[in-house]
Amino acid sequence: MRVVFGVVLAAAGAVHAQDVIDLHFYVRPPYMVLGADGQISGLTADPAKAAFEAAGVRYRWQQTPARRQLVVIENGAGLDCGVGWYKTPEREHFGTFTAPLYRDKPTVAIARKQFQPAQKSLAGIVADPAVRVVMKMGLTYGRDVVETMAKAKAQVQTVTTEQATLARMVASGRVDFMFSPQEEAEVLVAEVERAGEGLKVLSFSDIREGGTRHILCSKRVGDETIAKLNAALAKLSPAVK
Repeated sequence: MRVVFGVVLAAAGAVHAQDVIDLHFYVRPPYMVLGADGQISGLTADPAKAAFEAAGVRYRWQQTPARRQLVVIENGAGLDCGVGWYKTPEREHFGTFTAPLYRDKPTVAIARKQFQPAQKSLAGIVADPAVRVVMKMGLTYGRDVVETMAKAKAQVQTVTTEQATLARMVASGRVDFMFSPQEEAEVLVAEVERAGEGLKVLSFSDIREGGTRHILCSKRVGDETIAKLNAALAKLSPAVK
C-alpha cells in the first residue's frame, strides 16, 4: 500500500489523527483513475470523495490492490474503507457497506471480432462446450452472470490477473470472450484497439441491469460514520438505488 494523495477533512469539533480513515482504491478506469497530478477520480472515486467531504469525515487515499483491500478490511485492525465494491453475503459478514455510490450498466462481453455466436443470450452461448471464457478470480459479475455460469458447459478459465490482461488474452485468440461492466468494456476495447487488435463489445439478451457499487468499510469504522456517509450519498446520488 502507499498513500497517493492525502486529504484530511475536519468534522465539527476536534478530531484526532488516529480517526483518519484510510480510503483504499486501485486503478481501474473508468471507475478509479490516478492522474499525473496524483488526483484520484472516476465513476466511483468521485462520489466517494464527495460523500466523505460532505459528511465531514477525515480520510486519506491509499493505493491498494483489490484482493489486498479485502484482507485489510476483513482483518479489521484499522479504520479502512474500499471504494466501489459489490455487496455479497461474504463481504457483509466481515465489513459494513454504505449506500450505493453508482449502478453499473449491464455486464457485457469483450469478445474477438471473429466470435459470432448463434445465440443472443448468455445462457445460450455458454451452453456450447466449444466456447472458451476467461474470468477474473474474486471479481463479482452480478447475480445474473453468476447464476448462468453455474450451469455453463463452456470451457471456463479463471485467472488472477487484471482485466486489461484478460482483454489481451481475448485479442490473442486464447479465449473467445471475457466479462466486463459496459463502462469498463468500452475503455478496454479502445485501449486494445489502439494496439491493432480486433475486439468488440457483445451484449446479452438475458442480462439485466448491473449491480450497485458501494464503499466497504471494516467493522472498526463506527455506525455514526457510516450514517454520515449514507446521508451524504442520499443527497449526492439520490437516483442510485
